[in-house]
Amino acid sequence: MSAPPPAVVKDAKASLIKGALWSLGMRWSIKMIGLLSTFIMARFLAPQDYGVVALAFLVVGLVEAFLNAGCNEALVRIGNPNHAQINSAWTLRALQGLLMAIALSALAPFAAQYFHEPRVQNVLWIVAAGMAFMGFSNIGMALAYRDLQFGVEYRSAVTTKLVSALVTLASALFFGDYRALVAGIMAGYVCEFILSYRLHPYRPRWRTSHIPEIWAISKWLLTAGIGNFVLRRTDQIVAGRVGTTREYGLYTVGADIGQLPTGELGPTLTRPLFPILTSMKDDLERAKSATLRTLSTVNAVTIPLGFGLAAVSHEATLVLLGQQWREAAPFVAGFAMIGVVQYLTGPLSTLMNVVGHVKVHSKVIWLEFVAFALLAAALTPEYKLMGLVAARLLSGLLHALMVIVTTKKYLALPMRAALSTYVRPVIGSVAMYFMLMSFSVSSIAAIDLMVKVVIGGIFYVGWMLSTWTLTGKPDGLETMATALLSHVLGKWRTQ
Repeated sequence: MSAPPPAVVKDAKASLIKGALWSLGMRWSIKMIGLLSTFIMARFLAPQDYGVVALAFLVVGLVEAFLNAGCNEALVRIGNPNHAQINSAWTLRALQGLLMAIALSALAPFAAQYFHEPRVQNVLWIVAAGMAFMGFSNIGMALAYRDLQFGVEYRSAVTTKLVSALVTLASALFFGDYRALVAGIMAGYVCEFILSYRLHPYRPRWRTSHIPEIWAISKWLLTAGIGNFVLRRTDQIVAGRVGTTREYGLYTVGADIGQLPTGELGPTLTRPLFPILTSMKDDLERAKSATLRTLSTVNAVTIPLGFGLAAVSHEATLVLLGQQWREAAPFVAGFAMIGVVQYLTGPLSTLMNVVGHVKVHSKVIWLEFVAFALLAAALTPEYKLMGLVAARLLSGLLHALMVIVTTKKYLALPMRAALSTYVRPVIGSVAMYFMLMSFSVSSIAAIDLMVKVVIGGIFYVGWMLSTWTLTGKPDGLETMATALLSHVLGKWRTQ
C-alpha cells in the first residue's frame, strides 16, 4: 500500500511565494518569541550562563553532524515513497537518535575537560536523553513538508518555541542560572514530540527492509552536513578553547544576534524551493529559471539586512541585551556580514543538490573549510576571536564564488545571470552602511536605533525601486511587491 501521493506543483511561482510566506511567518514568529525571551533572560542571566549551554550544544552539533544522515530530506527526495520506505526512514532515524545519545553521554566528560567547564558534562547528559527521545518522533512531519503543507510545520514550530520560552522564563525565576536554559530546551523536545503525532495522521512502524535505500540517498547529505558543521562551527570550537566562558558567551550571543536577520530570511525564502525544484528536476531550464528568481529575491532582502545591522550593531546590542553585553557589539557586526555571505548562493546550492550534484557541493564545502583553517591559523594568534570572525567572512566569500563557478560548469547556468542578482543590492547596501555610520541623532540607544532603521529602510527601498525602473523592471522581488500592492489597492478602491 502506498502513501498518499504528493501534491502536484502546477504553479511553481505561486507555490514558492505561498511556501515562503508560511516559512516567513513560522521563522519570524519563532524569532519574535525568542527575541522577547532573550530580551528578558539577558537581565536574569550572565554571559557565562549562555556560554555553558552554548559550549554543550557545540558538542551536540558535532555529534549530529557525524551521525544524522538526514532521513527526512532523503524521504522528500524519493518523491512518492511507499509505507515500507517511510517506516524504514523512521527506523533509521530512531536508531540514529539512540546512537547520538550514547555518543553524547560518552563525550560529556571529555568535553568538560576540553572547555575547562565542568558544568558542560551534566548539560550533555540531560540533552542526550532528549536526543534519544526525539529520534522516535513522527516522520509524518517530513511528509507534510514534501506535500507543501507548511501550515503543519508552522503550528508545530511556533507552539514548541512558545512552550520552551515560557518554561525557560519560569525556570529562570527559580534557578537564576544556566539550568533555566536547559529546562526550556527539554520542554521544547517534549512538546515537539507530542505535536508530531497530534498534527499528522501517519503512524510509523518499525521496518528495516529499505534502510540501505534510504542510506544510499542520505550518505552524501551526511558528508555535506559534516562539512557544513566543520566549516560553520570550527570557529566556535576554537573560541571555546581560546576564550573564557564569558568571552564565549559574548561570542555566541553576538553571533546569534548578528546572523538573526539573514539567518531567518535566507532559509525562509529558500526552504520552499527544495520540494518545488524536486518536482521540476526533469525540466532543468524551468528549474534554473525558478532558482535565479529566488536568488534575486534572497539577495534583495538579506544583503541590506546584514549591512544595516552591522551599521547599528552598537545600538542594537544595548537595546536588545543591555549594558552588561556591550562587548558583544563587534561580534554582532562581524556576524551580520558573515550572514550576508553565508546566504549569497543558497538557492544555487539547493539546485545542485536537487539535480544530484551533492558530491560536488560537498567538495566545495570542504574546500571552503581548508581556506577557513588557513585563514584562522594566520589571524587568530594576533586578533583572537575577531580573527575567527574575519576568517569566516573571507572563506565564505570564496565559497560563494566556487558555487557560482560549479553551477556554471555542471548545470550551464550563466555566470553573468547569477552575478547580476548581486549588483543593485550590494551597491545600495554599501551606500546605506556608510550613511548610517556617519551620524548619530541621540545619546539614547533606542532612539538612535529607531531613527537609523527608518532612514536606512527608506534609502534602500528608494534605491531598489529607482534602479529597478531604470533597468527595465526585471522580474524579481520588486515585480511581486508592486503587483501585490496594486492588487490590494484595487480591492480597496472597489469597496
